[in-house]
Amino acid sequence: MKKIFSLVIVFVIAVTFFSAAHAMDYQLEQVVVISRHNLRNSLKAGDDRGLLTLRGGEMETLMGQYFEARLRLQGLFPKNAQPSAEEVRFYANSYQRTIATAKYFSAGAFPIANIPIEFHRALGQKDRVFLPSTDPAITKKLQAETNWKKLLNDTSKEIATVERLTGEKFNPDNYSIKLREDVVEWKAEDTLKKLNLAADALLMDYYDGKVSYSDAEMRDVAKVSSILINSNFDRPLCSRALASPLLAVISDELNTTGRKFSFICGHDSNLSTILTAIGVEDYILPGTIEWRIPIASKIVIKKFRGSDGNKYARLSLVYPSTAQIINREMLTLDNPPMKVALKLRGLQPVDSDAIYKLSDVLQRISDGQIVDGRRVA
Repeated sequence: MKKIFSLVIVFVIAVTFFSAAHAMDYQLEQVVVISRHNLRNSLKAGDDRGLLTLRGGEMETLMGQYFEARLRLQGLFPKNAQPSAEEVRFYANSYQRTIATAKYFSAGAFPIANIPIEFHRALGQKDRVFLPSTDPAITKKLQAETNWKKLLNDTSKEIATVERLTGEKFNPDNYSIKLREDVVEWKAEDTLKKLNLAADALLMDYYDGKVSYSDAEMRDVAKVSSILINSNFDRPLCSRALASPLLAVISDELNTTGRKFSFICGHDSNLSTILTAIGVEDYILPGTIEWRIPIASKIVIKKFRGSDGNKYARLSLVYPSTAQIINREMLTLDNPPMKVALKLRGLQPVDSDAIYKLSDVLQRISDGQIVDGRRVA
């Protein structure tokens, strides 16, 4: 018995020594954030439709302050950092809600730096990096990629909830879903469009504290509000067609010498298509009524140097919880936003914390730019 006990002790010591000898330390070198804009007015709000709201600006500033605390804790920036133009980049689609989201985030993260927000088109015009042009050669393939009738049938319970709460009715014999003429983006027509807009308005009112319904009801509303976006998760061809130009920007940022922090602000469609294009596994989101891309959510890519001298990366989805938005809670190290690790399908991480070789992540980003057999970005 004493001999067996001694062998167990030797085994434990050997395993402990082996683990310690192979433990890896990681030094954060760079962060790339791909963000959905924060709270906006509903798409039924007349001349103010789609504009970032005051609460949206407030919540994004709080998110920036949280990131500042994390980045300072991890040694990437000092307190009251005033980074050089080479160290940071803020780039947004040319809409008020995306530009303003980037500006509010920068005010929270770098409050005394007065960082310029880069955008490439006149205000209100589509930047093709975020909303690329439709390619006529693959339009028919994109149209055929999803069974819209099945998708709507599978969402019948959620549609019934929105009908009950808003009074709008969906007629399964009177709707259409098609690509917009100029961009890779789906649009609904007829009764589905009215239902979608009603769900969007109700969701924005809920976040703004103007209405109060159960979490179950609002999960249904959120799913109908984003039904066209959520379909991207099952459509690899369309996802790559939309994500390719933005993936090229992300790759460039990760390869830019001297860059420490990048903030790229677009839309839920950008995040959903990126996740599908690079093969992210299914995930579960705690603390939110939304299904896949919560309001103000961010894909965060962190680049590290390991103690072995090699480069590594970790991906996560960061977003405020529904309660944090409604209650206007401070986002701090003690009350952080939600964070979900993103795992890449078929790719082996180097440790249990979902850290991958940077070269493997860059290869996934490169592969995600191949559409219908050819590279488009």
